[in-house]
Amino acid sequence: MNQLTLFAAVTTLLFLASASALTFGEEAVGVGPGSSPPSCRSKCGQCTPCKAVRVAIHPGFTSKLEYYPEAWRCKCRDKIFFP
Repeated sequence: MNQLTLFAAVTTLLFLASASALTFGEEAVGVGPGSSPPSCRSKCGQCTPCKAVRVAIHPGFTSKLEYYPEAWRCKCRDKIFFP
């Protein structure tokens, strides 16, 4: 692999890594690789507004972890619903 090809490959990987490292708040602001926000229509019952949010999934271990996987859920006020 020549130096120009190697530079292009590393630059592309760094760009993709920085794009996927964006953090999302409570609003469904964007779509990460391999994931898209669900349709939360009729998922929160009579509660409105029902919005798609990403939440951390805590597996219930006794020790705290540095990283928790995230999943899409529907949220209305302080309640979380499955999409």
